[in-house]
Amino acid sequence: MAARILIVEDEDTLRESLRRVLSREGYEVDGVASCEAAFESIECSSYDLIIADIILPGVNGLELLKRCRADHPDLIVVIITAFASIETAVEAMRAGAYDYIIKPVVHNDLKAIIEKALRERPRGAE
Repeated sequence: MAARILIVEDEDTLRESLRRVLSREGYEVDGVASCEAAFESIECSSYDLIIADIILPGVNGLELLKRCRADHPDLIVVIITAFASIETAVEAMRAGAYDYIIKPVVHNDLKAIIEKALRERPRGAE
C-alpha cells in the first residue's frame, strides 16, 4: 500500500507542485493550507508523513509538529520554511521533526528525505 502524505502549505502553487511530484512517485498525497485544516485531516485520515511549512495563517507549523508528536508519535513530520534560522531549526528538531528543509524546496532532495524517513520508521508504525 502506498504511503500517505499530508502537505500543509499556504502557498497554493508550492502545495500543488509538491502534491503532483509526490503523487508521481506513487504516494497518496493530500494538501491543506492551514494547521486547522491539517488537524481535521489527521483526525479523519491516517498519514505516514506530514510536510509542514512553519509560517502559516493561524497556528504555525511548529505547533502542528508539537501536537502531532504528542498525539501521533509515529507520524513523521518534515518542516519546510523560507525563513530559516538556527533558532527555528533547533526548535523544530528538538520538538521531533524528522528534517528541516529551507525553501526553495529541491524536489529530488525532498523525495530522498521522504524515502529515507519511511524506510527508517519503526515497523509498528506502518
